[in-house]
Amino acid sequence: MSVLPVLLAVLAAAGCGRAPDARVASIEDRAVRVSPVRVVEGQNELRVSGITRAARRATLSFLVSGTLQDRPVELGQPVQKGEGVASLFNPSLEPSVRAGEARVRELDARLEQLARDVRRSEDLRARRLISEAELEKVRTEQQAQRAARDLAMAQLIESRQRLDQASLNAPFDGAIDAVFFEPGEYVAAGQPVVQISGVGKLEVEFAVTESVISRFVPGNEVELVLPFLGDRRLPGVVVHVGDAGGEQGGLFPVEIQIQGSQDGLRPGLTAEVRVPIRLESRVIVPLAAILDPGTGNPRVYKVDDGRILPVPVDVGRLSGRDVDVEGALLEGDEVVITGLGSLTPGQSVEVIR
Repeated sequence: MSVLPVLLAVLAAAGCGRAPDARVASIEDRAVRVSPVRVVEGQNELRVSGITRAARRATLSFLVSGTLQDRPVELGQPVQKGEGVASLFNPSLEPSVRAGEARVRELDARLEQLARDVRRSEDLRARRLISEAELEKVRTEQQAQRAARDLAMAQLIESRQRLDQASLNAPFDGAIDAVFFEPGEYVAAGQPVVQISGVGKLEVEFAVTESVISRFVPGNEVELVLPFLGDRRLPGVVVHVGDAGGEQGGLFPVEIQIQGSQDGLRPGLTAEVRVPIRLESRVIVPLAAILDPGTGNPRVYKVDDGRILPVPVDVGRLSGRDVDVEGALLEGDEVVITGLGSLTPGQSVEVIR
């Protein structure tokens, strides 16, 4: 038997044994990039928006119906307290006052006559020229006329008030925010005619949810932000907290008065109140560290003592290039973010930082 074939077989076997060693070494020495696992404290803020408005404001309306006779003010016009802003024409108002005045004068004259009749009857009774019943009759008529005069006077006062209600005057210094009717139009009693905002303090009304209503207590100080004025910050004080009207899931009205300097402010500006909300801590990894996120079996590769260790995770909220996860990860653990598809569990790697 020849020795050569046996020697060739041995060399071939030796060569075949060394090739896998070289291939494994090349795989085990694969370089990867990693990123640390981060834990973010669960701090967030709720932003609620409102509109600045005057703390003193009024919507004026007539208590009687008629045709708008005059409205000497226009939108945005400043007004002084007591200044006339609108007048109404109702053809029955002035005649009613004149009729009431005439009725009162008539009754006054009748009472003067009755007063003389009572004095004369008392004198006649003292001389026993008339009976007591006749005297009482005159006195009773006098009392009836006094009651009629009181009634007529009350009706006259009512007529005068109705006439006065045909004119609207500014209740305070301010500016016209809105006008709802033009001269010549018919205005029903109670319909808004003009709206006035007072000068001075401004306030903001917000509608907040049940989860944060306990943060707002009358007298508490808050910070307001004006996002369209360069995030200008203003101090404020809670002045009123309403209820949700008994509706399930309703919003609660909160009024906040702006404090300090109000230079550059005016009604109608957008204002925000920012309420900090503490949430649970979140574990965050780069989105690139998630392997097979759409298969229902997402996982990350954690580097543990130089080797790859798969860690199953539940994927949560996406935040830019990061994602919230839940799994057996601790803050500072390193997860692989490159070449995930070519790695195998237990493989040793070289970390590139």
